[in-house]
Amino acid sequence: MSATLLQLRDQCIIDAGIEGEPKFPTTRLNRMINLAQRYVQTNLNGLGIKKWEASDSLTLAAGTFVGTSIKKSDLSVDCPNMLESPNSIIFIDITAGAAEYGLAYEIDVKNFKEQLGNTYLAPVYSSPVFMRLANFIYLAPSTISIATAYYYKAITDLASDSVATEIPIEFEDFIIKKVVLDIDDILGKLQDKDLAQRQLEKDINATYEKFLGKQQELNRIKSNDKVKLQ
Repeated sequence: MSATLLQLRDQCIIDAGIEGEPKFPTTRLNRMINLAQRYVQTNLNGLGIKKWEASDSLTLAAGTFVGTSIKKSDLSVDCPNMLESPNSIIFIDITAGAAEYGLAYEIDVKNFKEQLGNTYLAPVYSSPVFMRLANFIYLAPSTISIATAYYYKAITDLASDSVATEIPIEFEDFIIKKVVLDIDDILGKLQDKDLAQRQLEKDINATYEKFLGKQQELNRIKSNDKVKLQ
């Protein structure tokens, strides 16, 4: 059973040894726990976990970029719960007509500009592209009429003591470890925060590898059981 905000907070207080410490009232600890959740989620997404995948239709508006027509979407409106990480958007499914569609993948500003200005590289329906800039999505070609973004949504903040975290049970302990790390840094107990954080990320990675191996073994057992029943 997933841990609640109250359980996480109590464990953080015990592990950090801050019972009665005025520097860490409940509201501050709650915020630290929610930030730690995002930290763990971002690391898990980078490893390939798919738990927080989501999709939303984009409202497309006409626009221009370096003098070339494109379509724009306001991320704050169309995907307000997107997780901020290097690869937040998985891809965008686009349609320009009954038989004209494709998947757009993110490229950087330099490549986006080069493709728009090069007749040989110009995006087409079957090979559309997009970039992110100033909280907008820029899509090309400009004739795209329908688009759906597939992305990683941000984990829900824990707003009350009885609400349970969405982080998988196997990784809940890293929420606590991150909060304790931050508390130790605030109290001046940590000599090298960057080193400690890198080690924490390595531990998350190692736990994910074990988790993945366990899931693969469970799938193998289920597959063998199905074969035996046939």
